[in-house]
Amino acid sequence: MELQLFGINHKTSNVSEREQFIINESNQILLNTFLKEKFKDKIDSFFGMSTCNRTEVYFLADPGLIGDILKETLSFFEINHIHKESFYILENQDALIHMCKVASGIDSQVLGEQEILGQFKKAIEIAAIKNVAKSKLINYTKKAIEIVKKVRTKTDIGLNPLSVSGLSLNLVKNIFEEPENQNVLVLGAGSLAHAIINELIKKGITNIRAVNRSKKIIKINNDHEIVPSSLNTLHRQLEFADIVIASAAADLPLIGKGSIENALRVRKNKPMLLIDLAVPRNIEEEIKNIEQAYLFSIDDIEKITQDNYGQRVIEAEKALNIIVLESQTALKSIHEKIYKDKVQIKLETFLDQLSDEEIERFKSAEDLKQMIMNLSIIKYDDNSLDEVLDIQNIDNHVIESMFKRYINNA
Repeated sequence: MELQLFGINHKTSNVSEREQFIINESNQILLNTFLKEKFKDKIDSFFGMSTCNRTEVYFLADPGLIGDILKETLSFFEINHIHKESFYILENQDALIHMCKVASGIDSQVLGEQEILGQFKKAIEIAAIKNVAKSKLINYTKKAIEIVKKVRTKTDIGLNPLSVSGLSLNLVKNIFEEPENQNVLVLGAGSLAHAIINELIKKGITNIRAVNRSKKIIKINNDHEIVPSSLNTLHRQLEFADIVIASAAADLPLIGKGSIENALRVRKNKPMLLIDLAVPRNIEEEIKNIEQAYLFSIDDIEKITQDNYGQRVIEAEKALNIIVLESQTALKSIHEKIYKDKVQIKLETFLDQLSDEEIERFKSAEDLKQMIMNLSIIKYDDNSLDEVLDIQNIDNHVIESMFKRYINNA
C-alpha cells in the first residue's frame, strides 16, 4: 500500500466551492464505513482535514486506487456543483511532499502561515481517536511533522510569522485610524476566535464582545476572559458592532442580509466592517451589496496582505528543497520498516517450526543469517529463498536483533 491523497484548495477553487466540501468529525466516521464497504481491505485507513484554505483526504491504500476513491467520495457527499478540475490527486512521494508542504505552511495562501501545523495535528488526532486513521498511516504523518520541524529550523519561513488572525488585525488597522476605539464582535469561540481576540488585545483593542452557540468561556490570559452571549442575541449584538469577525463552525450562514440592514438602521448607517474567516461562511455574500457594510471573505483578506512576500517566497523555495530531499529519506525509512516487519513475521513463523535443539544451535551460532539459509534449504528442499525467508537483503546485525526479539518473546 502507498500514501495517496485528493483535495481541493485555494489554488484550484474559490471559497464558494470549498464550503461545499467539508470533512468533519462526524461525516468522516460515516465516510469510513462507506469506503470500507466499497473497497474492503484495499484501504488501510485515512484522515481528512478541512481549513479555510482546503479540504484534503489522505489515504494509505492499494496503488492507483485514489481516482476511484475520489469518485466514490464525491458520490457519498452528493457533490455535483464543483468542477472535477478543481480536485487534485497525488500518490506516493508526491503525496508525502504535498503533506509536508501543507503542514509547513508553504502551500497556504498566506505563505508560511503558522496555524496550519496545529490544524494538521488536530485532524490526525481526531481521526486516530475515532479509529479512522491507523498506525501505518500515522507513521507517514509523524515523518511529515519531523520534516516540518527541520524546515522551521533550517529556513526563516517562520521568522515573521503570518496568520489568519494577524491578517484580520492588519485589515482592521488599514481601515480604521483609531481601531482601539471601535466595538468588536467575535462570532465563535474556537481556537481561531481565541487567536483573533488575543491579537486584538495585544494591539490595545479591548472593546470586544463575543457570541457563540454554547456558553464557552474564552480565556486569553490572567487579565482577560470573555463570556460569549448566546446565539439568539446575535442580531442585537450586531447593532453595537463596528467590526464583526466571524469564525464559527456552522453549515449555514449565521448573519444574513436582513440582519445587517436592520443593524445599520439602528446605527443610523454608521459603517460596519465584516470579516468572515469561516468555511463554510458565516456571513451571506449578498451583504457585499449593502452600501455601508464592508464584507471581506477569507480569500479577500489573504490577497490584500503581501507583507515580506518576496522574502517568504525565497524561504519557501529553500523549504521545498528540504522537503523533497527529506521525503525521499522518509519514504525509504518507512519502506525499510515495512520490509523488516514482514521479514520478522516470516522469521518467527520459520523459527516456530524448529526443535528446541535447533533453537539452541541458533543461540550459539556465529552467523545466524547463514544458518537460517542453510536450515531453510534443508527443511524445505528449495533453493528459492524468496519463498521461504526473504533475508538476503537484511544485514546480519538486524537478523540477530530479530532473533533476540523472538527468544525474548518466546
